Order: sequence, then structure tokens, then C-alpha cells
Amino acid sequence: MPQVEPKVLGVLMDAAQDAVSYEAIAVVLAAADLDTTTAAVQQHEALLGALRLRPSGTGKGQNFAAPLPGYPLKGRLASLSEATADQLEIWSAYAEAVSHPFVRGRLHHLLLAAGHGRKPDHIRGAATGYLDAAPLLLATPRRFPGLVGASECLRWAGDLARTFNQTDLCKRVVDDTAALAERVLAATEDEPGILASLLDGLRVQRYGITDLAERAARRYAGDVHTHVDFLKLLREEAPDSRRTGIDTAIVNALLDAADADTAFRRHNLLTRAATEARDRGLSELRVRAEMALQQTDPDSLGFTRIRRPLIPPPGLFAGARAHIDAAVDLREALWRTAQDVHPAMREHADDAHALEGLLRIPRTRINTAGPVQVAPPVDADDDHTVGLQVLAMEFLGHLAAEQLDHIHERFEPDEAELIGALAHEAVLPPARARTLAYAFRYFWLGEFDAAACIALPQVEQILRQLLRTRVPIVSVAKGQTLGTVDQMGGLIRSMPAAGYPRDWSRALELLLVDPDRGMNLRNDVCHGLVDTPPKHRIALVLQAALYLLSHAHGHRTIAPPAP
Repeated sequence: MPQVEPKVLGVLMDAAQDAVSYEAIAVVLAAADLDTTTAAVQQHEALLGALRLRPSGTGKGQNFAAPLPGYPLKGRLASLSEATADQLEIWSAYAEAVSHPFVRGRLHHLLLAAGHGRKPDHIRGAATGYLDAAPLLLATPRRFPGLVGASECLRWAGDLARTFNQTDLCKRVVDDTAALAERVLAATEDEPGILASLLDGLRVQRYGITDLAERAARRYAGDVHTHVDFLKLLREEAPDSRRTGIDTAIVNALLDAADADTAFRRHNLLTRAATEARDRGLSELRVRAEMALQQTDPDSLGFTRIRRPLIPPPGLFAGARAHIDAAVDLREALWRTAQDVHPAMREHADDAHALEGLLRIPRTRINTAGPVQVAPPVDADDDHTVGLQVLAMEFLGHLAAEQLDHIHERFEPDEAELIGALAHEAVLPPARARTLAYAFRYFWLGEFDAAACIALPQVEQILRQLLRTRVPIVSVAKGQTLGTVDQMGGLIRSMPAAGYPRDWSRALELLLVDPDRGMNLRNDVCHGLVDTPPKHRIALVLQAALYLLSHAHGHRTIAPPAP
């Protein structure tokens, strides 16, 4: 075992006086002017490494690692496994030499975790060191950091005593922790986080915390989140006969807080109340929470929307108009609006870096019918990619609206001309073509609500007729189970199997039926969940109808159905 360097030991003990953390001791030790002898340098570096390791995990599998990856002071240990035999010997020598229990406890704890030396000595040395350090930390001038350090020491000591069955030390841990919990609870300052940590430590030690938890819940009744946390801690210890009452108190606390709050905080509290009531089988309270959620006006949630209009460059508008000017008649002009979908919709975009400039879309949203928070499936496409695809469709919508307006300027079609251009004997007979023609005429009149409500069912009808001969879309009745016909979402998902490009299937899904991150126009409009959609989105719906009709009229080719 190496000889302890007196100067290094003296600096270490001076640094430990009134220190509230191991990092504070390390900072003083690192700045000390020490001898440059080889032994002093080695011991100095070994002690700094020991002070900057933090315990992770509990029980016999506990380990130590640096507090943050890539710690700025180079040359320090990143984990206990990197400690050399010489460093372990230095720690062992100093564990016997130091008088400050805060340092002694940490050195013995490290040696125990590293499996170096006599295990019983390190168990007792670490646990008693932490227990003796707690009152010293509480006596330092810095009240809150000292309180945090003392509670951590008691937690480490309790874990060691319980893991290695040190009965006498377990009793001391319980007594000291309970005394500190009483002290925190009686103090004028609010320290709910520390009190919760202490009560949890007592619960692990099988100490009855019912009285302390009840008093803590009463003290913090004005802070609903803290109040609920202590009620949940109380529930863990309460007998079965009390748990329903505690569960009811938890949900009622959330509901009462929601009644006194506004905006998104109210929505969040109601959501928590509904969830707690559901999980705890409190059906009446769940209905109360859900009814309150249902009556929440989305505009009252307190969000601020910051939007910039998406305006394509003038050159693109000119190109879109020129594309229509090249058509020889009305029908060809209509087909020309159904251009290829944006490259962002393709499965393998040519430019992989195109995604880097778009802000990620949140994975939860507010459903305007509820509002209820919803999230896409875990296997859904990456938010970044989906956000880019939706942005690309918004961009194309403006160009499609420009082209439709130009068709109206150039051809000024009447109802009969539109029916003649749109009609198809099998997919869109004249009676239905007349209905779709109304959608175009309302669009040109600026009646976008009417255009959307008329066009959306026609898109579904056209798609169903196109798929009918290529893929199954009808299931027959079986026993008591009625037969079904695929609706819009199922029809769109069937498109690739029918030979239609997967990128257009994805575009229609985001445009019409994706409720999480797409435009969801079919559901939002037909179920009355939104106000009038903007003009460029209605143009995308009409463009979708034209794209599907262009296949029926032979202006697009599709692959054979999948086998």
C-alpha cells in the first residue's frame, strides 16, 4: 500500500470542510499548489478521479461513472472500470487516513464496488461514513445544497445497509431519515422534492410513512402536482380499504385544479384526471373529466399560432399557367393539372439531405373535436419526412389553384362542357359528372365549403370504381358478421396492390385521411371539425379527382395488380 502524502491529505481535508458535494471538494483539490513529486501527482490524480465518479444503480450491481459524458477535464476516469490497480491502492490508503466521513464514505464505497480489499470493512466504512456525513452537511452555511447532500448520503447508506443486511445500520438509517423528514416538514421553506425522496427511502426500508405522507399531502394541498404525488405515495402504504378513497381524492384534486385554471393547463389537468379515473376504475369521475374535456373550446387553449404564407416564386406560377396554355382543349387542360406528385412523396428521395431544413412536427396534437391528445403509431413514418411531404403538398396546392383559375379564365366552361370533359361511362357517368362539375363551379365562385363537401365524396366514389375490378374492396357476410365495403382509408391503402404509384397513395392518405400529421380533409370537412379549408387545399382535392379520372380515361398507365 502506498505511503499517504501529508500535503495531499491536508489539502483534501481542508477542501472537505463545509463542502456540500464531491465536486466542490474536487474543484479545491484540483486548484491546490502541490509538490510535483511522482507520488504526490499520482495520489492527486487518483483522488480527483474518485471524487468525480457518481454512483449509478442500486444494490449489488451498483457501479460508478462520470456525471456527464465527455467531462471537460481530460485525463479523469470515465467509469470505475477504468481505475488501475495503483489507483485502487491509493484509494484504500486514503480511506484509512482521512478523518472526514464524507470523503471516507465515498472511498470505501468505490472500493466495495470495485471488489478491492475486505468487503465487510468497505460495507461498514461506506455506510457509516455516509451516515456520519449527513449531519455535517446539514450544518453547512449553504442550506439547500447541504440538505440535498444529506438526503443523498442517507439514501446511499440505506441502500448499502439493506443490500448487505446490516441490521443495526438499517435502524440508524431509518431513524436519521425519519428525523430529517420531520425537520423538512416542519421547516418554513418548501422542499417537496427532498421530502418525497426521504419518504420513498423510508418506504423502501419498510418504515410506516402513512402519517408523514398524509401531513405532506395536507401541507402541499395548494400545489396540485405535489399534492397528488404525496397522495400516490400514501396509497402505496395504505391498506386496501383506504385506496379507493385516496384514488378519489387524487382525481378530485385534479378536477378541482382544472376548474380553477385556464388554457392548456386546464386541458392537461383534465386529461390527467380522466386517465387516473380510468386506470383506477372510477367511472363517474371519468365521465365528469371527459365531459369537461369535451366542452373545452380549442381556441381557448392559449396557443399562439405563428404562420407565414407559403408563396411559390412567381416563375413557378408562370410555368404552371404556361402548362395549361399548351393544352388543346378543356379536357386536356384538366388532365394537365394532375401532374406527378412531388418527389418528397417518393419512398426513395434523390436528395437525402432535403430533410435537414424542416422543423420536426410534434408527435402529439390536439384533436379539435375533443380536444384529445393523440399520437401516431410507434411504427409510423419519421415526423421529419412526413412534415416535408405535407409542406410539399401545400406548395403544389398553390400551383394547382393557379392552374384551375387559369382554366376558368381561358375556357370559361359551362356545366355541359365540364360534364363532357369529366364523364366516364364506368367510373363517372354523366349524373355523377354533373355533381363533380358543381364542385369546380363552386370553386371558381369562391364557395370553397360547397366545393369541398361536393368533391370529397366524388373522389371516394371514383377511387372505389377504379379499384373494383383490380383488388378486393368488399367482404361478404359471414354468419352474424355483416359484409363490409372499404371506405376511403382502406381504398387508398389498396392503391399500390392495384398497380397505382405508391407515392400518389401516400399523397392521398396525407391529404384526405391521416388524422395525426396529415391534412385529413375528408374527415375534418365531412365531420364538421374545421372551418372552411383554404383555397389551395380544395384545389388539391379537385386535383386528386382529376388524377384518378385521368387513369380512367387512359391518360395515365398503371402497372398490373400485385399477384
